[in-house]
Amino acid sequence: MLKIDLNENEKKEIIDELLNILTKENEQKLLDDLTDEDKRWLLNNLMLMRTMGYLDENFLHKQDCLLSYENRLGGVVNPTDFKFKKNIAFYNENITKLSVDAIIIFSSNLFGRLDNYIKCLDNTILLHAGLQVNEDLAFKLKSNNGLIDYTVPYIIEGYNLPAKNIVKIMLREIYGDFLDSDKERLKLVLNNLFQEIKELHWKTIAIGIYDFPINYPLELMKNIITNEFQRLNKQYKTKLNMIFVE
Repeated sequence: MLKIDLNENEKKEIIDELLNILTKENEQKLLDDLTDEDKRWLLNNLMLMRTMGYLDENFLHKQDCLLSYENRLGGVVNPTDFKFKKNIAFYNENITKLSVDAIIIFSSNLFGRLDNYIKCLDNTILLHAGLQVNEDLAFKLKSNNGLIDYTVPYIIEGYNLPAKNIVKIMLREIYGDFLDSDKERLKLVLNNLFQEIKELHWKTIAIGIYDFPINYPLELMKNIITNEFQRLNKQYKTKLNMIFVE
């Protein structure tokens, strides 16, 4: 007899079972019916969906071959292509093309968010750098007992990007006003970043400012970052160039 009075757990179990059956039945047929463009789109989405864990060396090798090839094919933009005014320049194309010492990202998530639009900055970095970036960031967070330190700039390798490094600055989620304490925390993490930059002797960084977490005041964030950048550049005598990517 057909059971229609399900509880939520039973409903979830049935959905899982149906998906498993249809996936196995249609796995090869699905791939055979897809165009090359569709397959690339599917691969992107599967990368964004993937939960963290062991990364197969064979997969990583092939992923790196693909992403390195596509990134080179998409073109590389060097800092020498820009005219800097007071050490600042602006750029409105894909941030992943920039061959800089580091790309700076402000976010309240790990890389890869399928619930967000696929072209958000976190997703863009993941899909061009590779799945390793999430593993590296998670490892750094675990070293602090899994707790996010909002005053620490998390520096990880750029992997398949032209950029040598990625710096993830974690911002707390806000549901009301952007408080003075949030401003001070942002200034503190930028100060900590400049201390790292001075030791690493970086020359040029790029900052993605078009995808701050929801509820963050974009113009205010731009102003704080610009003003602090100029002040810290002078304080630490770094002569650092910054490319704002809008």
